[in-house]
Amino acid sequence: MVYFANRGKINSGGLLRYKMRKSLLAIIILFVLGAGGYVVFSGVLQKSQEVRVYKIGILVRGESYRPAVEGFLSKMKELGYEQKKNIEYDIRFVEKKEELPIVVKLFLEKGVDLIHTYSTPATVEASKQTQTVPIVFGSMGDPIASGVVRSLQRPGGNVTGIGSLSVDLTAKRLQFLKEIFPEIKKVAIPFTPTDIPGRRSFEVAEDTAGKLGILLVPYHITPEHTPLEVAQSIFRKDVDGMIVSADSLVWANLAAFIKQAAGEKIPFAVFDKDMVVKGGLVGYGPDYFTVGQQSAVITNKILHGAKPQELPIEVPEKFILAVNLRTARENGFNIPEKFLAKVDLLVK
Repeated sequence: MVYFANRGKINSGGLLRYKMRKSLLAIIILFVLGAGGYVVFSGVLQKSQEVRVYKIGILVRGESYRPAVEGFLSKMKELGYEQKKNIEYDIRFVEKKEELPIVVKLFLEKGVDLIHTYSTPATVEASKQTQTVPIVFGSMGDPIASGVVRSLQRPGGNVTGIGSLSVDLTAKRLQFLKEIFPEIKKVAIPFTPTDIPGRRSFEVAEDTAGKLGILLVPYHITPEHTPLEVAQSIFRKDVDGMIVSADSLVWANLAAFIKQAAGEKIPFAVFDKDMVVKGGLVGYGPDYFTVGQQSAVITNKILHGAKPQELPIEVPEKFILAVNLRTARENGFNIPEKFLAKVDLLVK
């Protein structure tokens, strides 16, 4: 006879059954442990998985893109990504071009799974430092001319994203300025000669200016002439209006140009509604919140296995024509009713 504490007496048959149960339990435990983390539920062998936490580095040059970042984060959450649970964001807003390589290097050292960029210089810098980590840009004036993709349909490499059409739309803004002020003759356009989108903006707008009977006056930003100094050099006696180029340095210093335009009572055609809200007279461009959402959809595809080189460059889904009536009122500008009738957003 064998006795167990608190269980009473067990005969030899009971002992045999007890030992068999223990052996069977040991076999089951060894099976589960040896199955590499597989567990049995309702007769189905399933592998237990840890939740992967993706790392995304977001590099933004200039505050003008903040609505786009907000749209990106909003859509990513809608797609099921939550900070600290299955995704970690490192968001960096920079103003100086010299800061870009430092931030990209930091992202790569942290082992990010994807880099999301806003502005041509940010995207170009990221593509210089890595040809393996996927890069999704939310705004580029001319991705082919900038050398980051081979074609719009099949980008090749590790880069894809949303083309802002900022270069092409420069001419459209000049046309809108002419519609509002038919008498306009000379228009300033500030840009950095070494900035590809900025220079291309001037070339595209210059062709249109000639057809409209307008002289386009370039104001060059150089190491010797900062954006603030260039802004302060644009006077009413020299020009009748001003348009923004696709130069990211101009965008990063937009407040200075808006302030100068207001002080000199120069009508200023800017890029998008957010710039209009900040004081620009008229703007036409993508709705950047929507652009951010588009970028999130592309990012989600890549995180699920899609190859950047096989995802075509997209264009913004939504464009907005905006006018700031307060700016018009304060500067004595008269906006024709015919023009106001086609405006999508009026800032009062």
